[in-house]
Amino acid sequence: MAEPTGELPAGLASVLGFQLSKCGWWLEQRLEEELEPLEIRVRHFLVLAMLASSTTLSQQEMASYLLLDPTLMVGLVDDLEARGLCERTRDPGDRRRYAVRITPAGRDVHRRARALADEVGAEIFAPLEPGELRLVADAVGRVMQPFWATQAVRPRRKP
Repeated sequence: MAEPTGELPAGLASVLGFQLSKCGWWLEQRLEEELEPLEIRVRHFLVLAMLASSTTLSQQEMASYLLLDPTLMVGLVDDLEARGLCERTRDPGDRRRYAVRITPAGRDVHRRARALADEVGAEIFAPLEPGELRLVADAVGRVMQPFWATQAVRPRRKP
């Protein structure tokens, strides 16, 4: 097997989707490393981030936003609830639904995790000038807008 040369083959470098997916993968891997001292994973951080900016959300809503199977979301909320980072109660308007809210301890962990996420982002995107980074963020936001507008329905694979 040939050793990597440190440069991406042109055939891959020219596939923007590949580059973007690997950038996301790299960000996630680095953040996983940084979150270890807080004893949470990236998915836990994302749940806390949603809860920190909302009064309450249902497990179903959060699963939809993160494109996760609802059973995985139940496990994530179980983990956070066991650590006192969120609390889950039955929705009085729909007894089948659980409303989840962040606790003060969860807000503290979220604040610390967000600072780590910002540091990782600054590290990964360091080659970009602030104006370039804003352009990238705006462009990705515009690309993703139709996706999020359809309630983040999973893309269907063609048969």
